[in-house]
Amino acid sequence: MHQEDAPVDDVLMIDYPEEGEPSDKGKAPLVKEQAPLVQDHAPVVGDQLQIFQEALREQQEGLERQRTAHLNLESKVDGLVSNVGSLNDKFDQLLAFLKKP
Repeated sequence: MHQEDAPVDDVLMIDYPEEGEPSDKGKAPLVKEQAPLVQDHAPVVGDQLQIFQEALREQQEGLERQRTAHLNLESKVDGLVSNVGSLNDKFDQLLAFLKKP
């Protein structure tokens, strides 16, 4: 059934604003006062910058502590690897000694 064939009673009518008529949907209310100047926000921005710098410094200190701990752990692992190598050499010597007639 085509649009032209539909009876007028079955047509859904939607109320659209007339052309040139303003719509208030989705619009913020008009504010007469002007937004404060950037200078008014300077202390807040300065405080935020100081907080950010402090957080960054703390993060860098934490990373340095992790790096130090990692290097310490790495040296301990190297020592263990060396000890295992030494034990393997001694074990090989012991096996060679036991295989002698």
